[in-house]
Amino acid sequence: MSRPKAASVVLSPVLVVLLVLIHHHHTDARSVPSIPSICNKPPPRSDGVCMIEFEGYYFDPATLDCHIYSVGACHSTPGQSFGSLQDCVSTCVLGSRRNHDLYVNE
Repeated sequence: MSRPKAASVVLSPVLVVLLVLIHHHHTDARSVPSIPSICNKPPPRSDGVCMIEFEGYYFDPATLDCHIYSVGACHSTPGQSFGSLQDCVSTCVLGSRRNHDLYVNE
């Protein structure tokens, strides 16, 4: 006894749709927002001694957090720099750690 071909033709599109939906759901579950490229650059640095210093904040990919830096303004090499801790956090820190209230008194 052989199966009717109509049943296999109907099952094929249904299986394709199910596979596409399963793949789409699996891909969405694994997707993670990416960090902007500026967050992966090193902070500014300076060569030599300088009487003028400036401060800023940078994101450290190793600790996944923002830190303050202080660097001489003379002969400085540009790098990742944010004017405030909140700017750094809102740009580079992802997920629940992005809560600005955690950084208010730092």
